[in-house]
This record gives sequence, C-alpha cells and structure tokens, in this order.
Amino acid sequence: MRILEKIARLAAIALAVLFICVSVVGIFGAWFVSGKASDIALKGFGVIEIGVGVVDAGVGRVDDLIGTTRTEVKQAAETIKTVGAQAVSNSPVLNALNERLETSLAPRIAQMRDNLAPVRGAVAKIDNAVSFLSSFPMLAERAPRLAILDESFDRLEALSADATQLRSTLRELANARTTDIAPETVATLNGLAERIDNRLGQVHTKVQSVRADVDALKVRIEKKKSRLLFVFNLLALLSTLMLAWVIYTQVVVFQHHWVRVRRKKVDS
Repeated sequence: MRILEKIARLAAIALAVLFICVSVVGIFGAWFVSGKASDIALKGFGVIEIGVGVVDAGVGRVDDLIGTTRTEVKQAAETIKTVGAQAVSNSPVLNALNERLETSLAPRIAQMRDNLAPVRGAVAKIDNAVSFLSSFPMLAERAPRLAILDESFDRLEALSADATQLRSTLRELANARTTDIAPETVATLNGLAERIDNRLGQVHTKVQSVRADVDALKVRIEKKKSRLLFVFNLLALLSTLMLAWVIYTQVVVFQHHWVRVRRKKVDS
C-alpha cells in the first residue's frame, strides 16, 4: 500500500510539474499571439493611415490647381467679353490671352491628372486593407468609392478637349479680319469657359467627397484600432491570470505531495 501511495504521489508531482511548465509556456504564448495579432492588425491599419496621407496631399494639390485654373478661366472669360466685340482692333490682347492659356491651362489639367493618379492608387490600397480588416470581428468597414475618382478622370479628359477647343476658337477670334464672326465666336468662347468652370467645380466636389470619405474612415479606424488592441491585451492578461492561478494551485499540489514523500522516506 505504501508503494502504491508513493507512486500516486510521485505521479501527482509529475503532473503538477507538467501543468506548471505548460502554464508558463502558455503565458508566453498568449502574449506572443497577442503581439502577432496586433502586428497583423497594425499593418492593415498602417496601410490605411499611409493612404489617407497620400489622399490628403494629392487632393490638396488638386484643389490648389482647380482654384487657380477657375480664377484664370473666369478672368479669360471677362477679357473675352470686354474685347471680343472688337476682335480686329484687339487682336494683340486676344493673342496674348491665347498664349497664356496655352502655356498654363493644358499643363494644369495634366497636373491634376498626375496628382489624382497616386490618389486613386492610395484609395485602391485602402480598399484592399479595409477588405482584409473586415474579415476580423468588429472591423467591418466601407471603403471609399473608386468610381468617384474614375468619374473625376473622365471630367478631366473632357476638360482637356474643352481647353483645346477654347484655345483654337480664341485663336480664330484673334486672327479674325472681319467683325462678322465676332458675336458668334464670343458666345462660343463664353459657353466653353462656363463649361470648363462647371467641370472644374464638379471635379472639386468629387475629390472633396473622396477626401471626406477617407478622413471619416480614418477616424472610425482609429477608434477600432484602439478597441482591438485593448481586446488583444485584455485577452492576454486574462489568460495570464488564469494560467498563473493554475501554476499556483499546482505549486501547492507539488509542495503537498513532496512533503509527504520526503516524510515517508525519513520515517522509513
């Protein structure tokens, strides 16, 4: 009977040591998994944060270009209204206006496209990151709409055509040798200038809409990031406390049976 009791106590000691070792490994594992999960989530959040920066910078530059271009187009329209009726006598003014538009209007429209290209790329990456994060509980989100940026590019293509037509029509007016075509040409130029201004306003509205969507997404993502990291750390802490309790109980078991085993040896 004593031999069986000793074997049982040694088995209990061995199990206690095993549970202690497993619990210690479990504590380190819980924090390791929490850290890895946090790193994966932060990478997704990081892509969104970088994308937001690219969108803000790109849209800011496009806004500046739109503002400058709209001002210039309105000034050109005013000049055409003022001197267009006497195109023959004001040919030098119209030629100078045409040269100014040729060296500034088309390049600015091209710059708008160039600055919107990285914005579209950033929004596409944000969309991928949001799709990835939405696979986690509590992280479902709606990405900014790429279709709005595609529409902006369409408007810029139409603007390029309008700008080309504006310059060619203005050149025709500046080179006119008779006043017969002036009223009709001036009306065409005013219509083109108004259409360009309207399309610039549409592009401005659309890119601002994208920026607002991205900024709102950033605010929501920041809140969810804080909440998710808190949950990861809380789960790791709870796991640590639970496993620490297991370690404590097994240490008590170990001490209890070890003392009994040592006492039996002394008695024998």
